[in-house]
Amino acid sequence: MTSPRITIDDRDVVEALNRLIAIGETPAPALDAVGRVLKTRIQQGFVTSTAPDGRPWAPLKSRVGQPLRNRGHLTNSIDYRVEGNSVDVGTNLPYAPVHQFGAKIEAKAGGVLRFYVEGRPVFVKRVTIPERPFMPEDRLPEDWGTDALDAIGDVVRSRVPGSA
Repeated sequence: MTSPRITIDDRDVVEALNRLIAIGETPAPALDAVGRVLKTRIQQGFVTSTAPDGRPWAPLKSRVGQPLRNRGHLTNSIDYRVEGNSVDVGTNLPYAPVHQFGAKIEAKAGGVLRFYVEGRPVFVKRVTIPERPFMPEDRLPEDWGTDALDAIGDVVRSRVPGSA
């Protein structure tokens, strides 16, 4: 009497597992996808004038328009870099922390600050710039994390057959 036999062709499964392992060994594509998601989310905050947690930014007091949008330098400076097993997202503009955390700027002893608002010179002894956070500080907001995980899933699905 012959016992029942089942033959399993596991070549596709083994190949898929090997590709998944390779992704873990070279995570750059997944990290690149995360970097793109975070860069896009940060730039969307400039469009909507909102912090990563959804709070609206302080409105402008001295001109019409949206905060941090008049020239777009800060928005356009947001970028990311994948190195090894990590991705860094941010900006290298020296004035970015002023907008992220806010600042009080005072003129040097006896002097005044001079700047232009809509083409007119303004002279003041001090100015307070409110915080307008554009980068998450302690942790990613939940919806940002979900988008990042979805991006990683897209990379895995594109590299591992049958994982859709």
